[in-house]
Amino acid sequence: MYYFRSLILFFAAVLVAMSFFSCRDDGFDTDPSLSLSFSHDSLLFDTVFTSLGSSTRSFRVYNTHNRRINLSTVSLAGGSQSFFRINVDGRSGTMLHDVAIEANDSLFVFVEVTVDPVNQDLPLTIVDSVVFNTNNNIQDVKLVAWGQDAHFIHPNYTDPQSGVSYHVIDQNTSWTSHLPYVVYGLAVVAPDVTLRMEEGTRVHMHNNSSLVFLQRSTLEIAGSSENPVSIQGDRLESFYRDQPGQWGRIWLTANSKNHTIDHALIKNGTVGLHVDTLGSQVHPTLQISNTVIKNMSLAGLLAQGSHVVGENMAIANCGDHALVLALGGHYDFRHLTIANYYRTGIRNTPSVIINNYYEDIDGNIQQRDFDHLFFGNSIIYGSNQEEIAFDLAPGSEMEYTFDHCLLRTRLSTTSEAFVNPLVNLDPLFNEPGEHDFRLKEGSPAIGAGNPSVAAGVPYDLAGRSRLQRPDIGALQFHPIPEEE
Repeated sequence: MYYFRSLILFFAAVLVAMSFFSCRDDGFDTDPSLSLSFSHDSLLFDTVFTSLGSSTRSFRVYNTHNRRINLSTVSLAGGSQSFFRINVDGRSGTMLHDVAIEANDSLFVFVEVTVDPVNQDLPLTIVDSVVFNTNNNIQDVKLVAWGQDAHFIHPNYTDPQSGVSYHVIDQNTSWTSHLPYVVYGLAVVAPDVTLRMEEGTRVHMHNNSSLVFLQRSTLEIAGSSENPVSIQGDRLESFYRDQPGQWGRIWLTANSKNHTIDHALIKNGTVGLHVDTLGSQVHPTLQISNTVIKNMSLAGLLAQGSHVVGENMAIANCGDHALVLALGGHYDFRHLTIANYYRTGIRNTPSVIINNYYEDIDGNIQQRDFDHLFFGNSIIYGSNQEEIAFDLAPGSEMEYTFDHCLLRTRLSTTSEAFVNPLVNLDPLFNEPGEHDFRLKEGSPAIGAGNPSVAAGVPYDLAGRSRLQRPDIGALQFHPIPEEE
């Protein structure tokens, strides 16, 4: 009897012990709202990989809580196909399970990127992220590397007052076609400094990056028909080919001066060119020719109280406006093509908006008039019923001329401001949604230009003569081969 009583007590003790250990808290915080802290939100590898091959960077992961936490997984979003490899607390791989961080402690994550130095098919930018899963709460740290030789323009100065970091170009500088330029963040051209881009120069802007020209500084873009200068984002995969909003803008700030752009392609940003007030009373703030601006999420060309002369320009597929002329100014456009068939989102705004006032901080209307506004042999067309809007101060009037232009508008075109207009006639662009604004056979723009306007711009955007029979727009009609 004593034996059985002892055996029962033993099993009872075992059951109690098992119950105790099964219910024991392992010390991990399981709160689903728990979050980690990181020493960096992104990791930048700015090594020239085609000469070095690999590089390693690191960041720290912090547990700022009073209990241990368990990272269910630490992984690379790109998985086994990633160019990156990670080492977390001495463990390597593309996905690691059950990584613990003690209370109020941290651990290092080492990241290595390895590329083939002779692989010429690498993308310009290699991106991935380290993904952390903590109690089903997902966080990540972005990884950015470059897979080709390039000149890297990244911040080299931090303003002591604002804390803003940017790259300063403080002496006259020429960018050439030898290697592409990758701009990371803000690149600022200092006062009295000229930045020149020679023919064939390739500029790649990282996310949110911008080129800014301060007072008395100058931009010179000197491309050619065979080797235009290109300015676009740094993601070259096919998915990003026509994605707008990949970078900021080219900002020609107040009192910058004498900017010239010839034979350039500017695409896939937020605002292509922002021209801010007069830089010279004698010369145009901006002279731009033989240039395509396309696929901007907001505006192609935004000018405020400025002086711009444009010839053989095409502005295509912009999210809000192709052309904004605000706060008056002096503008002359000849053989301009605006073809706005923006497809990334819904556009309810006109392609061209013309404004001559602003409201000051006291609510008073301040009028800024135009002293010249001329469009000659130009097309303004798109997917909206109204592609031209005047936003004028109450009671104000202005003089302007549309000379031999094809326009999509509901405005009255019977006044002397409109000389031989073609109104609401489809220009028959070849593939406007694909940024191909060549004229197809039968276009009403063929042969409808003013010869006197064409005489000042004798060759079109493709270098063909327009003197014998000037067409309206930036491109002369030329038969398109059937295979195209």
